[in-house]
Amino acid sequence: MSVIYRSDDATALVGMPELVVGVQLFRDGEWWLHVETPAEVTWCAGCGSRAVGHGRTRTQVRDLPISGVPTVMVFSRRRWRCPEALCSTRTWSEQIDAIAPRAVLTERARQRIADMVNTEGSSVAAAAVSFGVGWHAAHDAVIDYTDPHINDPDRLDGVRGIGVDEKRFLNATAQHRTVFTTQIVDLDRHVLLDVIEGRSADVLGTWLAERGADWCANITLATLDPAAGYRSALNTHLPNAVRVVDHFHAIKLANTATDDTRRRVQQDTLGHRGRNGDPLYRGRRVFLTAWERLSDERLAWMLDVLAVGDPYGELGAAIMAKELLREVYNARDVAHARRRLIVFFQHCADADTVELKRLAATVDRWRPEFLAYHTTGGASNGRVENIHMLAEKIRRNAHGFSSHTNYRRRLLGRLGIKSATIQTRRIRGRQPHSAA
Repeated sequence: MSVIYRSDDATALVGMPELVVGVQLFRDGEWWLHVETPAEVTWCAGCGSRAVGHGRTRTQVRDLPISGVPTVMVFSRRRWRCPEALCSTRTWSEQIDAIAPRAVLTERARQRIADMVNTEGSSVAAAAVSFGVGWHAAHDAVIDYTDPHINDPDRLDGVRGIGVDEKRFLNATAQHRTVFTTQIVDLDRHVLLDVIEGRSADVLGTWLAERGADWCANITLATLDPAAGYRSALNTHLPNAVRVVDHFHAIKLANTATDDTRRRVQQDTLGHRGRNGDPLYRGRRVFLTAWERLSDERLAWMLDVLAVGDPYGELGAAIMAKELLREVYNARDVAHARRRLIVFFQHCADADTVELKRLAATVDRWRPEFLAYHTTGGASNGRVENIHMLAEKIRRNAHGFSSHTNYRRRLLGRLGIKSATIQTRRIRGRQPHSAA
């Protein structure tokens, strides 16, 4: 255990101008710093008389680590007393912005915890452990330094294109059904705008109505998956927006139809669901792969599998429908896409299977949104799917959420706020050749 007495260098190193560092004690792997405010004259706020000292109280608070070493500040807080007997102000304690009353953390330590959670992606529990405080103390810091940014009305300014999609929030249990949320993403800035509980037309419509008519009128592009509720809300509240279903969700519909056909043919021909030795089950992933990504050997293998397990060619027709729908999105322009769409519809009608009839009916209902992919230069919901992936990482890192309020705060703090981080300045002009 080493003891160092008052040092101006330590005061400068700590970097809190309103405090002076006195005794510095290194004990049990931690720095303990005795700090106090510089001596100065204080006046009574009630009568204006010069205050007299009334002792001190000492408070232990956690501060930022010093060179990776945990640090505890022992703040010697002055107490003052008014000498006037008739003054209603009796005694009071000095207040500083750096250390709040009854706090266990300095304000800059609380801000550091919020940065760890919002910028670096740490969980609240991990941030709390790193500062030796409880989960609730760390969570309160996250709330105080995150909610003002979330509630800032300027955060939603300048949005021109949005992407909308659902995301599972809670899995079904014996007490409740699966809970979904609707996530709204700014397509230009790649930031999360909001996370709403529910996935209906009313949920999305209410959120858009709260933004106001002027905000909605500025939206010129909206990407979505083929969900009728979302389309209804976008049609009602975004009069100037072009709605687009991108190729990912369109081909997902075709893949679902292909899988449904494979399962039905499997049951019809063998009388049971797919098993490891069954030909159709062995090719389930190859059937969903784009043809241009298959080698000649793999393509020949797929055709042999279909010859054995698909006697009536129904699964082959579903695979062909999937490829024809892909050709719609690979068209040169809208006119070319319309012609390819006619070929797709004709193929589905000739196949005369329940899965392809259902797929063709869905594509027909969403025909304007499918073709708008070409009028918007290939607008995609990919940024929304990327936000989904990052949101899932946050949920897993926190081992799940039970409160939608905390879930929304954590996602918006991490994915909805652009932090002004200061990049570390390089001390070399170029990377050394010896660097790995």
